[in-house]
Amino acid sequence: MFTKKEPDSKKPEAQQKNNQKYSKAQFAESRQLSRIEKDILAAVLLEQKTYTLQEAQEHIQQFMNGEAQ
Repeated sequence: MFTKKEPDSKKPEAQQKNNQKYSKAQFAESRQLSRIEKDILAAVLLEQKTYTLQEAQEHIQQFMNGEAQ
């Protein structure tokens, strides 16, 4: 009768969310980041550049590991 539809593992909405870029000011206003994470990003991100959430997390990790410039 009916066939079961396979779930699509790569939804465009999820990909778009992962690729969305934010400014330094937007990270400062984020409710998803702790105060310490916001402070780190304020110190290491450039004002005129935009970053994905994953890139921002990488900057935080580098800073915490002492690898930030």
